[in-house]
Amino acid sequence: MDKDDNGILGQIHGEAIAHATNALPDPATATNLNPSVLITVEHVGRVRIRFVRKQARHNKHRHYFWSAVRAERVTTE
Repeated sequence: MDKDDNGILGQIHGEAIAHATNALPDPATATNLNPSVLITVEHVGRVRIRFVRKQARHNKHRHYFWSAVRAERVTTE
């Protein structure tokens, strides 16, 4: 898999990504730093969205957040 390959992430609307993010634990206390969420997207079907935990720093303060990095269709066989 190429480092810049994000699968079908560009086809997923921001609302669906936000919905998937709500299913994740608090990023500040999470132990799994690369979680994934399985959701159904109206125009695509079942999709697994992979996230990474990132941090924003400003002086001594840190803010952790989830960032979607890849989405792929899930087929049931």
